[in-house]
Amino acid sequence: MFQFSFQLNENRVLTNNQAEYEALIIGLEIAKDLNIQHLNVSGDSQLVIRQITGQYKCYHPLLNLQLGKVKHLAQEFDEIHFHHIMRLQNSEANQMAQTASGIQIPEGVNEKVIRVQKRFLPFSIERGGIQRDALIIDISEDWMVPIRNYLANPNVKTDRTVRCRSVNYILLGGDLYRKASDGLLLLCVSKAQSMKIMGEIHEGTCGAHQAGDKMRWLIKRHGYYWPTIRVDCIRYAKGCQQCQKHGPIQRVPAHQLQSIIKPWPFRGWAIDMIGEIHPASSLQHQFVIVATDYFTKWTEAIPLKGVSQKQVIDFIEEYILCRFGIPETITVDQASIFNGREVIQYAQKYGIQILNSTPYYAQANGQVESTNKIIKNTLSKMIGDNPREWHDLLPRVLWAYRTSQRNSTKVTPFELVYGHAAVLPVEINVQSMRVAQHYDPSLQYDETMYLDIDGLEEKRMDALNQMQAQKKRVERSYNKKVKEKSFAVGDLVWKTILPIDSKKKKGKYGKWSPNWEGPFRIVRILRAGAYHLESVEGVVHERSINGKYLKQYFPSVWENVV
Repeated sequence: MFQFSFQLNENRVLTNNQAEYEALIIGLEIAKDLNIQHLNVSGDSQLVIRQITGQYKCYHPLLNLQLGKVKHLAQEFDEIHFHHIMRLQNSEANQMAQTASGIQIPEGVNEKVIRVQKRFLPFSIERGGIQRDALIIDISEDWMVPIRNYLANPNVKTDRTVRCRSVNYILLGGDLYRKASDGLLLLCVSKAQSMKIMGEIHEGTCGAHQAGDKMRWLIKRHGYYWPTIRVDCIRYAKGCQQCQKHGPIQRVPAHQLQSIIKPWPFRGWAIDMIGEIHPASSLQHQFVIVATDYFTKWTEAIPLKGVSQKQVIDFIEEYILCRFGIPETITVDQASIFNGREVIQYAQKYGIQILNSTPYYAQANGQVESTNKIIKNTLSKMIGDNPREWHDLLPRVLWAYRTSQRNSTKVTPFELVYGHAAVLPVEINVQSMRVAQHYDPSLQYDETMYLDIDGLEEKRMDALNQMQAQKKRVERSYNKKVKEKSFAVGDLVWKTILPIDSKKKKGKYGKWSPNWEGPFRIVRILRAGAYHLESVEGVVHERSINGKYLKQYFPSVWENVV
């Protein structure tokens, strides 16, 4: 039996916890290379072990990345256990950590020493943006010592930089002061004192959770100074958990619009549900299921008393498959009735791809959302004094929609499906020319009908060109408002508390409820700016979320004091 040991020497300044994590990652990689499948990991760092086992949460961005790497490596083993042990029980590792020259091999121990040469990039380098965002404050070093020593004894040989800096400082009663441009004297404080001052100014008894520049102004006005005051104040304010939770919801789009264009009829449908509708119809219908074809804009809709996967399947089969054939894709939201096991199995049976849109982002399923708006608006104008008879009016609303020109195609859905315009009631009441001459054989009516059918393909190509031009106009207008925002796997983010979550989140605080919750970790990046999240405890969220409803998480400066 061989005992494998290694020592991690780093030129970078690491906290104890970061060094523990990096050593653990290297150890797991070594075990994986040796094809070890059953592993026990023991460590005397209570924080690291309990973060891995889920007993503690991990908010620090750098430690969070390292924690994710450990969990990923742990999945490579058939069985792995993490145990916390006392420092006295970890004497070998402690001895290695305290020796600067190498590893002492006890006499009589058959020990193999492995020299590890940077098996991976350190996380602060690999994730370049993280270290800049995290505020690491070292309170162990007092920046005033060199200046105070020089002012106390100017005859001692001192670095030129310190001598030049000392021109603006004076010693009074043992305290160091900086001379401000307006002649006032500002008391110089250490890093530890600056943390207390920023805490009191920002969130103390008279603190108003103000921004960094305002904090800096208040601190100087009250007569305090340290060299990095502006940067520290800005990052302190950014890292304030309450400020982040209660910050305004960002309304601007975070990703450029990507239009969906199906170049042929009935290849792609969008399906959505309207409801729960109040009042219910006289037959107790409370929902309307709506389907719209992306190309022709043809719409099917029926009222429902309740919603279930079976009703969704029956609707797809009767109103889409049996009338227009098997589509390539069906776009739905993330409701369980559209994504349940029965619906997925039915779609797979016919080779239909189910695409999901993200919650509260209408652009992801804009076609059916637009149709829903028209149906609801038209119904509300037609029901009059009979609000419970809306189910009888629904077919008439669909007829009006199908025979109206769509802005995107410049033609009616009826014409794109059947090749000619529908005969409307107005043409019967006041006969139009085509109705009056319908049975006149001299006009060669049959030949005219054939010409209409032959011209259908050209009409559809014209509609496609119109649709593409209209989509480009919408994209240009939409993309002007975009404020690009992107995240990488492993990033910590805040998530907007959406209406779908508000009932369970706002019960306790009511009017004073926060706008954001978290932090969450990005675990997967989807197309068009959507993301999958998990909590810091590792619980994966079922629903994806658009980047519009996410913002970067900044750790509190108190988490990073070393």
